Formats: sequence, structure tokens, C-alpha cells
Amino acid sequence: MEQPADGIKVVDAEPQAIGTNTQASSLNANAFLNNTLDGFASLSSRFNPFAQKLNKSLGQVRQYAQEKLGTAESITELPQEYKELEKKVDALRSVHTNLLKVSRTFNSSSYDYPVQIQESLIGISNTVTREFQHLALSSAADRAAGSTNTNSTAQDKPNEEPKTLLHGLSRVAAEGAQNIGVDEPYGTALYKYATITEKIADARVHMDRDIVEKFNKPMQTTVNTTIEQAMKARRNVQSIRLSLDACKAKYRSARPEKLEAARLEVEQAEDQFVAAVEEATNLMKAALENPEPFRNLADLVQAQLQYFKQAQELLSDLAPELDEIQVTQESLYRNSRA
Repeated sequence: MEQPADGIKVVDAEPQAIGTNTQASSLNANAFLNNTLDGFASLSSRFNPFAQKLNKSLGQVRQYAQEKLGTAESITELPQEYKELEKKVDALRSVHTNLLKVSRTFNSSSYDYPVQIQESLIGISNTVTREFQHLALSSAADRAAGSTNTNSTAQDKPNEEPKTLLHGLSRVAAEGAQNIGVDEPYGTALYKYATITEKIADARVHMDRDIVEKFNKPMQTTVNTTIEQAMKARRNVQSIRLSLDACKAKYRSARPEKLEAARLEVEQAEDQFVAAVEEATNLMKAALENPEPFRNLADLVQAQLQYFKQAQELLSDLAPELDEIQVTQESLYRNSRA
């Protein structure tokens, strides 16, 4: 039988002698497997036109099981280049998947503010309480009036702030400034901190959105397209390789009058195998050479850079103002104690 192209090794399909002492248990398992699958094949012949397809699948199952049992007489080897590409694609897919496991955190703005869960529960509780009070009103007119008031309240309610740590700090600092009074030094300091922190918080939310749109989504698209296409082609190679080895096993055990037909079947399977390997090789190379992950990583860094740069600039302006207030208050405190 001729050697296929592209360095794919086709093992000789001649019968091989098997030692009866060392492989007795394997032969028993193999015989049981063959008898079982032959029974399915015989049954499938009654259900044409699906019999041929089913018989082919049974041949793959038989070959796979024999390989797992260690009783397969030969396994077609894949080119070394193909094996190396498989390792690289597996590594690439693992990197993408692991990055996305972490970067999906940016999909929820409250990832750094677990206290917001309690705030949300309080908000839900208040909403439920209002609904019960509304249902408990004595008359339809009262319910209508209550509904009007509720709708008016909902319309007047401002948009809910993002539940982030920085927004939470800004919120409580602003409330503290209002309670103490912005005319007081500490109230002034709290107000300045609240104002700047809110701007930084908004910048962080903007960073999150950029990461989701420019990193998470395109990276997931890459996993679902180029990488998944390569993985699908690899699975096809495995399926066709099992079919090829099943055809070679059938050729080795063929009766003389069916030998030529079995040989042609092996050659056809070899051609399909070579084509499948070539297609999978090209798709794996395309996945590895795809420049989009570089762009996505650069966009991730750019989003972070813009956020940290803006945060640094805002805090750099705030720090001297707070230092000045603090120094002034220290001086007044010492003078009052003199």
C-alpha cells in the first residue's frame, strides 16, 4: 500500500501474530467486544438506509475501544508538526479561557463592593413593604391614589448610582459633609473627597465597559470561532483516523474474494485522513497566527491606563488641598491649646 503524503505514517496492514500467553485476557475482552458490535451491525442491516452509516460508526467505536483495551493491532500516527500544533492550540485555548474567567469580573460593576448586596436587600425589602401597604388600602380609590403616588415617586426618583466601592465612599462622604456642614473644615474636606471620588468612580465604570466591549466580547468571539473551528477539525481528524484504522483492521481479516474491495476502502479512508489532517493543520495555524488577541490585550491595557491616569490626576489635585486643610486645622488646634 502506498505511503500517503504530508509525512502521515500508514502502518502495514498485514496480519500479525499474537502471543497466546501474554495477551489472553486482552483477546477475551476483544472477542467479547467484537461479538457485541457484530450483533449491532447485524441488527443495523435491517434498517436501511441507515445501516451503512451505523456500521461505519460501529467500526470507529470498535477501533476506539480496542485502542483503550490495548488490543488494537495498529494505530495510524499523526505528523509531528500536527502534534506540536495541537499542543500550541491547547495552550492558546487555555490562556484565553483563563483570562476570560478573571476578566468577566468586569461585567458586574459591584465586584469590589460586597456591601452593596446588603443595600440591595434593604431596597428590595422597602419595595415589598410599599407593595403590601398598597394592597392593604381599603378602597379602590385609595389604591388608585396610592398607585398615582407610587408612579410619581418612581418618576421623581433619580437614576440609581452604580454599586461600586468608590461610589459608596463618595456617597457616604457627601452625606457626612451635608450633616456636618460644608462650611465646617471637616465638612469641606469630605465634600472635596466626595466630589473627586465620584469622578474616579465614574472613570472606573467607564473602564469596565471598555474592557467588556474591547476585551471580553472579542476574546470570547475568538474562542468561539477560530479556536473552536480548529478544535472541531481536530475532532474530525480523530474520527476519520479511527475509521481508517478500522478499515485497515477489516482489510487484514478480509477473505480473499473481498480483499480488493477492502483495499480500496482503505485507500479511500487514507485520502480522507490526509485531507482532514491538512484542513486541521491550516485551521490550527490560523488560530495561532490570529492577530486579534494582540489587539484585545492592547485595548485592555489602554482601558486600564486611561482609568489609572485619570485617577492619578484627580487625586494629585485633591491631596494638596486636603493637606492644606489639615495643616491649617493642626495649627489652629495647637494655638487653641497654647
